[in-house]
Amino acid sequence: GLALGCLSCIVPTICIGITVAVAHTVAGMYGVALGALGMLGTVTMGLAIDVYGPISDNAGGIAEMSKLGAEVRRKTDALDAAGN
Repeated sequence: GLALGCLSCIVPTICIGITVAVAHTVAGMYGVALGALGMLGTVTMGLAIDVYGPISDNAGGIAEMSKLGAEVRRKTDALDAAGN
């Protein structure tokens, strides 16, 4: 468990280190700043997608408890699948 989790951090850490080194070599600290902004930009999109699944899943549960039609549940299931 813990050892495998620590091992899974090695590859991303090496990739980030190589990215920083190349960016610094090519454009100095400006390149490092651009690389950091690029990584932050992709993090926000990933978080937005990850948060969407549980919200639509809760909507599906509310639709089921409210005894809404099967079509409503099909729509919430499709939205939940997009978030997962």
